[in-house]
Amino acid sequence: MQSQSQRKGIIIAGGLGKRLLPSTFSTNKHLFLLYDKPMIYYPLSTLMLGGLKDILIITSKSSIEAYKNILGDGRKLGINIQYLIQQEPKGISDAILLGEDFVGESNTVVILGDNIFHG
Repeated sequence: MQSQSQRKGIIIAGGLGKRLLPSTFSTNKHLFLLYDKPMIYYPLSTLMLGGLKDILIITSKSSIEAYKNILGDGRKLGINIQYLIQQEPKGISDAILLGEDFVGESNTVVILGDNIFHG
């Protein structure tokens, strides 16, 4: 059994947010504020509470710089964040395949950028 430090996390935060148009013309839905923080903080916190330190965020080309500006490389949070671009939204399985090199032989937790778990 692998320890928690050997597990890796993938947050899938792409998509077009069509149901939230016109708001998503200018902002990725995962960056919308939910209460007092961007929505992406909730799944990120879930992974961190699970002890994961290596996290990959998969998003669109138009959103990647916003994520980097907000989260950076994760050092300030005590984690390592990497980023990948999903050229077009082809679903969850495609995004997971994009993270294959990041994952390697590690066990992996996948969470969507708009999922909120509590308790």
